[in-house]
Amino acid sequence: MGTKHQPLTQLGWDHLRVLLEVARTGTLLTAARRLGVDQSTVSRRLAQVEFSTGGTLFKRTRQGLSLTPRGCEVVSRVERMEAALIEIQGLTAQGQELIGCVTIASMEGVGSLLIARSVKALAEIHPQIEVHLITTSNYVDLNRREADIFVSFFEPPAASLVTHKIADIHFHLYASDDYLQGRRIEGPDDLVDDMFIGYIDDPTYLPSARWLEDIVPNARIGFRATSMFSQMYAAEEGLGIAMLPPYSRAEALGLKKIVPDKFAVVSLFISVQQDLQFLPHIRAVHDSLLAYLGETVTL
Repeated sequence: MGTKHQPLTQLGWDHLRVLLEVARTGTLLTAARRLGVDQSTVSRRLAQVEFSTGGTLFKRTRQGLSLTPRGCEVVSRVERMEAALIEIQGLTAQGQELIGCVTIASMEGVGSLLIARSVKALAEIHPQIEVHLITTSNYVDLNRREADIFVSFFEPPAASLVTHKIADIHFHLYASDDYLQGRRIEGPDDLVDDMFIGYIDDPTYLPSARWLEDIVPNARIGFRATSMFSQMYAAEEGLGIAMLPPYSRAEALGLKKIVPDKFAVVSLFISVQQDLQFLPHIRAVHDSLLAYLGETVTL
């Protein structure tokens, strides 16, 4: 005789949230931390979901838990339920003061110099929205709900995201007086023997050499860092030439723009999960951030 399954009606949203978090994080422990419960609770609820749906939803690998084909089918349907709940939550919030927590992820320079400054204007309009800022050199997967909004120098490929181009930013070359030592630089040809400072090639950043290729082909990079601040401070010490955006305020460190008529153009994008974009508190943060960045990144 076959095993009698527990009726699906006995499963609550807490059970299904466990399913989604385990699918997105790949581990019981991480899912438990994100849900604010202990690991045994996650394990018990997941077992109840598997029992009720009549099959194994996850398989164990060295990297953690991954979905079985049946698990993918179940999760896709639960995600549609989640999207519907989000829409309902948005309807009930209309006309009310916006309350909630929104997590933004971005690179260190954009996060510290732009996004952190943008929050004040938002707080004056929506004081009950709490903003969390994650600055990272790693790719942030919005599909796994690692953040609600992602600001980056590239357009994430996921079809489930809504991405807007904020602006094109002109990155210029900067160096200190100590490094230049009174040299007269009239064009890129005068920089073929110079030392440059760039980014470590990383999915969050365009390869720094590609930026430099627009100005100085085959540039010699002697120092790389994921942090724009590290690059600026290295340039301030006279290590070499750094390519920096206008919002870095490099002049405040005594750096000088060289070959001002030559620059690399880098696009900045903002992304949000498709099923979260109309949730009122996330929409408020997204729109406020998009407007602020659009006005300030090229100044």
